[in-house]
Amino acid sequence: VAFVTKRDGVSSIAEAGLRAHCQANLTASYMPKYFVIMDEMPKLPNGKRDLKELVKVASAHVDDAVEVVMDSLGQMKKLGKRAVFENAVVHRCYAFWMIGVLTDHWMRCAMDWNLYSNRWAPFCTILARTSVKPWTEILVRSFFGNDQDMFGFIMLGAYQDASPDAANGPPRVKLGLKDLFVFMIYLLMALPIPQLMHLVFRSWAWPVFWGFNVPPQDDWGWDYMELNSYASGHRWYLLMVLQTRVFMQISEVIRLPGHCQAIIYGVTCVLPMEGYGSMFDMCEDSGAPTYVVYVFSWVFRNAGTQAGCPMIFRCSQVYGFFYVICFHYLRPLVTFVDKSIPDNLRTSTWAAIAFSTSQMIGLSMALFHYPNLVLESGTGLQWAWLEMSVAFLQPALIALGMAALPFNLAWWGNTTLGCYVFHFYFKDQVGMWVWSLCDWVAWDPTGLLAFFLIIGLCAIFTTFLGPAGHYFLLTPALLYPRIAKAMAGRPKVAVQAGARPRSSPLAIAAGALRGCIEIVVGGSGNGKKQSKM
Repeated sequence: VAFVTKRDGVSSIAEAGLRAHCQANLTASYMPKYFVIMDEMPKLPNGKRDLKELVKVASAHVDDAVEVVMDSLGQMKKLGKRAVFENAVVHRCYAFWMIGVLTDHWMRCAMDWNLYSNRWAPFCTILARTSVKPWTEILVRSFFGNDQDMFGFIMLGAYQDASPDAANGPPRVKLGLKDLFVFMIYLLMALPIPQLMHLVFRSWAWPVFWGFNVPPQDDWGWDYMELNSYASGHRWYLLMVLQTRVFMQISEVIRLPGHCQAIIYGVTCVLPMEGYGSMFDMCEDSGAPTYVVYVFSWVFRNAGTQAGCPMIFRCSQVYGFFYVICFHYLRPLVTFVDKSIPDNLRTSTWAAIAFSTSQMIGLSMALFHYPNLVLESGTGLQWAWLEMSVAFLQPALIALGMAALPFNLAWWGNTTLGCYVFHFYFKDQVGMWVWSLCDWVAWDPTGLLAFFLIIGLCAIFTTFLGPAGHYFLLTPALLYPRIAKAMAGRPKVAVQAGARPRSSPLAIAAGALRGCIEIVVGGSGNGKKQSKM
């Protein structure tokens, strides 16, 4: 920060002139980023400049300065210094947790039903083999995943959604068109994205395993839609967040306090439910027309006749309850902790300790309490205290550790939507690849080679294929400004009175695109949604 005062006889000073003068006379390393023009420098009683006061002014100026960044939905936003730092930490955490999403799904960790124990299998099916070292399988399901990724995405997503319009202001839900955009993505993830992926990538992007059901013969018919969760079961997360935000928006309209919202949503987590913790299943009605159950299965998912298409799952309500808590209370908690932590604890050493502690907690849970019953199937409520406390503490410690990580992971953290949407379609094919890969490296006595190869495979997807899918989803948002600019730059043609103006194909396309884009770049509310899904 450069402080400038006017000399006698100088009427005005322009920042652009100061910047040009410095660029002409200073090296790049000495070039000031900000200029503060003052009438007079603050001074001490002895007449010397008050350097401490200048440091305070400089810090306040930097804090108030804004940078323009692109969010995960392609919208440009102005962020202050603290918001930019928070954004960087969020990107690092999202990049880390997205690896956990991929390993959980591609390795089928706690995804297969054990008929003998009548619960989810407590291991990663792809790695539960004699050719894979036991500690390799434990590392894969504990280092990145095991619900820390889900709760981490919810925690930081709610934290960002709760950003107030004014300093120290209350959080506002701001349900808007971007939420509608996310709901559209949610629907497209079951129809027609899987069908198009199957058409383009053939068996690589189509499930091999359909549970104990006959594989569908028609990609578009009822026999597919009745089993759509095997192709797009990960999309439940988007619906959970949307349902929670709609509830909070209604509560905000009727002026229901945050603690009352949390209590009401918490009650829904312990209500008596049918089967494995679900309610309001339209697919149970054997007399319902096919088109009715087709639509309900599309909107609320379906994994076969035994699973049905219930509107509410207990496990989803638990995640929603956590979102409500974080939305209303996480920012005040972070502010309090930030003011309470002494400077000698704000070091990279303590950040490493926080990260390591999180990993030890995850490893302990993977060894002695896996999978999480309440969070995975809505059962075992007696363990809710343990699972909820660990699910909060572990990602919180990860975030503290990531605060000191000196790497810019915006490319990975900002493209999690594309990774989340498209990775699930390849899960069975990647699982078979890893199956063979583990046989090839079975000679490694440490078992670490298989672990690093699996993580490397996930990193390749999150670096190239996931971002490609992300920007494919955002193509309308990215094209609209260019088309609008091209249309605005075209010369206007005079139209005779009474004549009907002709619309060019470009104008028609731009007009049609405008309605879609307003969903992304217009309105207010959240849109960033993340992932194990």
